[in-house]
Parts: sequence; C-alpha cells; structure tokens
Amino acid sequence: MKNINPNQLLTFAVVARMKSVTRAAEYLHLGQPAVSGQLKLLQERVGEPLYHRKGHQIELTPVGNALLEYAEKLEHALHLSCEYVRRLQELDTGILRIGSTTTIASYFLPKYLVLSQTYYPGVQVYMNTGDTQEIIDKLSELDLGFIEGPVEDEVLPVDYDLIPWREDEIVLVVREDHELIEKYPEGVPLTVFNEYQVIWREAESGARQLIEQSLVQQGIEASINIEVMGVAGVMGSVRAGLGISFASLQALKHASSELVPLKINPPAGLTWQLNLIAPKENLRSRAVQAFLQLSMEE
Repeated sequence: MKNINPNQLLTFAVVARMKSVTRAAEYLHLGQPAVSGQLKLLQERVGEPLYHRKGHQIELTPVGNALLEYAEKLEHALHLSCEYVRRLQELDTGILRIGSTTTIASYFLPKYLVLSQTYYPGVQVYMNTGDTQEIIDKLSELDLGFIEGPVEDEVLPVDYDLIPWREDEIVLVVREDHELIEKYPEGVPLTVFNEYQVIWREAESGARQLIEQSLVQQGIEASINIEVMGVAGVMGSVRAGLGISFASLQALKHASSELVPLKINPPAGLTWQLNLIAPKENLRSRAVQAFLQLSMEE
C-alpha cells in the first residue's frame, strides 16, 4: 500500500486553516498550481473528496475534516522537530553522558560540570562512575570517558580518540602526627610500603596499580592486609590511625589539615596521566564539543 506524501498533508493543513488555495500558496511561497496539484494528488490517494468550493473559500467535507486532524498532528510534530533542532544547535537542549573513574569524578570534574550547567543549562548531564576498564567497556553508552593511566590503542573502538587531559601526582597520605613527616621531610622512598602498615585501595584503582608497578620495578614486596574502597575510605582510615596510604594530590587538596601529603620516591615523585576518551571529531555532538572545550581549559 502506497504511503501518503507528508508534504501533501502539510499543504492540506495550511489550505484548510486559511480556507483558500491562493492564500495558502502565498503563505507557502509556492505557485497556486503547485498547491492545487498537491491537493489533487492527495484527494486521488484518499479516493474521496476532501473539500468543495463555497464562494471564494473552500469548505472541508466530513472526510476532509477527519483527515485534517492527522495533518495537524503531523504539522505540530514537524514544528516540534524544527524547534528541537534549533535548540540543539544553540545548546538549549541535548544530553551528555559522561563516564569517569571515581577520583576524577569527585575531584576534577565538578568545576567543569558547574560551568557546563551555567553556560548550557538546557543540556542534561548524566554521570556514571567505574574503574578505567568499566568506562572503556561502556563507551557505546557514553559520550565522553575520563580515565586514569594509559590505554593501548587496540583496546579503544575505532571511532574514539584517547586525549591526554591532566597530569597528577600520587602522594603518600599520613596523619599530621606521623613520624614519616620528620623522618622524610623531602619525600618518602618506596621502601615505606613494606615497612609500615599500608591501607590499600581496591585492586582496580589506577593509583594502586601505579604504586604496585613502581614497587615491582624496584623489587619491593609489600603485603596487603587492609583494603578499602575509594579516596574517602582511604582518608577516613588514615585519619583513624589504621596506617598510611596514598591518593591523588588533587584529592588531598580537599582533605582536612590533619592529613598530610608526602612526595613518593623523590625528587621525581610518582606522576600519573589522566586521559579523556572522546568520539572522533566528526562524530561529536555540539554538547560534547562544548564540554570538551570547557574541560580542556586549565
């Protein structure tokens, strides 16, 4: 069964509203024969008269009135579609789905989310957190991913780019009364990890993986007796006196003064790369482009 041409329905709606083919043609910026031709084709498709002339105006038949209801719905849907596209182009609407590791989501992204909502309040932002591998696995459901540490190129889908985003430092976290502060004022050697009780992050933590890699490189073995989830768990455990731990320097900026950061393996320290995963440039929505621009600014 042949479908009705939507342009014919839209033309019919305008003619019915204006009760004149001539005025409808002027409104649509079309010639009168073109409008009459559209109506004729639509009427032939329906198989029954849709209107008849009454003086200088047209009057719809019962079938025409019934069809007008659907034509007006199509016209309304088209209007809403055009308005949505306009708002999308002006970033008055849209959806931005961000995946991020917990540390980045808690201590790096908030200011950019605030800026995004300030400049583009119509864009809805959804945040999912997980470890680096979880973010990579869910890329098909996300617009942007913020992860810790390097990723092999072959791991990423072909439509995505890995973009270096921020460089941060992993530091030792101790209480303000801990002996390591006086013992190593310039920074602690990696040997402290097998000399003191360490509070470890979960195995998937990028910070933990960096520490473990550094220990292996120096042939240091460290036992794991206490393991907690997240930076908040680390800070709470250190504050309670359970041991020493490690965390992002950026995260420690938000901690209370009773927790002290110490450089690990001075003078170089332990730096780690935070990366951003984004669709290739020609596949980015306006919302993605706008957030990228905000987040790439220091």
